Amino acid sequence: MTPAPSLSEPARILVIIAAAVIVLAGMKAAAPILGPLVFSVFLAVIFGMLLHWFERKGLSPTGALILTLALFLAIIAVFVVVIAGSFFQLLAELPTYQDELEGSLELAGPLLLMVGIDPASLSLSDLAGSLAANAGGLLSSLWDLVTAILLVILTTVFLLFEARGFSAKIRIVLEERRPDDLPRFTTLAQKNVDYIIIRTQVNLVVGIGTTIILALIGVEYAIFWGFLAFLLGFVPYIGFWLAVIPPVLLAWFGLGPVPALMALAGVSVLNLLAEYVMFPHIAGRGLDLSPAVVFISLIFWGWILGGVGVLLAVPLTLAVQMTCEMFDETQWIGILLGPSPGGKSREDTR
Repeated sequence: MTPAPSLSEPARILVIIAAAVIVLAGMKAAAPILGPLVFSVFLAVIFGMLLHWFERKGLSPTGALILTLALFLAIIAVFVVVIAGSFFQLLAELPTYQDELEGSLELAGPLLLMVGIDPASLSLSDLAGSLAANAGGLLSSLWDLVTAILLVILTTVFLLFEARGFSAKIRIVLEERRPDDLPRFTTLAQKNVDYIIIRTQVNLVVGIGTTIILALIGVEYAIFWGFLAFLLGFVPYIGFWLAVIPPVLLAWFGLGPVPALMALAGVSVLNLLAEYVMFPHIAGRGLDLSPAVVFISLIFWGWILGGVGVLLAVPLTLAVQMTCEMFDETQWIGILLGPSPGGKSREDTR
């Protein structure tokens, strides 16, 4: 019996690309379900590390699980009561901020005309009317959001129940099928988990610091803006600006230009210290990814999974890189996703 002819290198690359296209098309089609599930895995990793930390401190497995679940549900309760309450209160006061913005646009009208911008085109009246006309669609979107949040909560709880057993299952499978790759898988997986944990710690500092700075200046809904800064901290490069612009504008309309500039300066300094001092110090190295790949991953995963993809673009790309590095046939993809060879070598950064 003659052996089947092996594929040439170009043919193997085409097969890999075709398979990736099929998988990604399926992921995009399943994004409404897959997105919350991926976010649940992300939360389970974070709280799973907390679970293991409680066990190392001497708690029994059952006690550590109960305490971890209690903290998880408490955080969700705080989110619903404080964050969602602030959000809906902000929506209720939008007409007031609309009037203030219209007044500011009137004062700045001559300047806008000088640069070729018609102030009438910036009016929010049409936007408010459009929102009122589409109230039914907004309620439907809100219900979809509530459903997704419930799915995330329930899935995360079940994943935490299975945290210990699932890790053992993965180890058993690897020991049976790919024993030589077990150390490499453990190292790469730990690298990804370390990134998620460290990123969460830094974002928590930024979120709490942002809340304190805005509250001291007198900006309304400081807790909500702090939570937004924490969440968008997972989005490299552009997340900071997406989080800081709304409270600065709110401070400008409500308190004046000086408090707004103070808020911008304070939060900017905090972000610089967190990103360029705290994060490198804790991580010990930068991301093992090309900066261009990080930026493109924001667009790519956002297109595949929506908002969840944007938030988790870096962890997802690190997971893809980890998977590619495990197999000889796809190691070249891991190299392409990595940093420039002109910097530190991949072995030096581990």
